[in-house]
Amino acid sequence: MTTTATPTVDSLIHDHATDLAYVAEKTTPATDLPEFIHHLTYATENFALAGINGHEDLYLAATLLSQTDDTDGAGRDALLKRAAVLLRPTWEMTTEYREMVGD
Repeated sequence: MTTTATPTVDSLIHDHATDLAYVAEKTTPATDLPEFIHHLTYATENFALAGINGHEDLYLAATLLSQTDDTDGAGRDALLKRAAVLLRPTWEMTTEYREMVGD
């Protein structure tokens, strides 16, 4: 049986902050959870305006991440795992967004 490691807030920020900062039109990637959620929210709006599929999942990921400070243990782990799954297509969505804006 394979055990999948639970993602952390830091690992999610590491994996997605640069792409989200680009789409959110921020000059630097997020370094903490509140800033990451802020960038994620703006990026979600820009993905929606561009008509890129999957933006609804990113909005849900932001909602789940905003609940992690109020949750401990297994509940927090479940929120982080679900958010990680929802954030997986961020790179592909960002690539599509870059192509649309000619960058």
